[in-house]
Amino acid sequence: MRLAAPILLLTGLSACSPPVIFSVSVDEDIRSGTLTLNGASAPLMRNVDGAHWAKWDGSDASGTIRIVFPDGATAVCEVGYVTHGMMDVQTYVVADRVCSQVRGE
Repeated sequence: MRLAAPILLLTGLSACSPPVIFSVSVDEDIRSGTLTLNGASAPLMRNVDGAHWAKWDGSDASGTIRIVFPDGATAVCEVGYVTHGMMDVQTYVVADRVCSQVRGE
């Protein structure tokens, strides 16, 4: 029973952690965008600031962000390891149909 309390505490704390937020700025119109982590997908939503956003509430993960342009061409952003509690927005920029992650300085 002594181990149960720390395990419950850790489980409770992970449930309180904020989701991981993704922001993708694209230099042209897109047809769609999809965040896929650990095999689960969510559509990107366009915000009033023009960027496309998604959030991840799942467990530790890695995956991709797939951007589809009106002509059917695609750009793929590689998403490295993400986990609950990451306070920084995971920011990506697609320019000339090539994706890169913007790292904090």
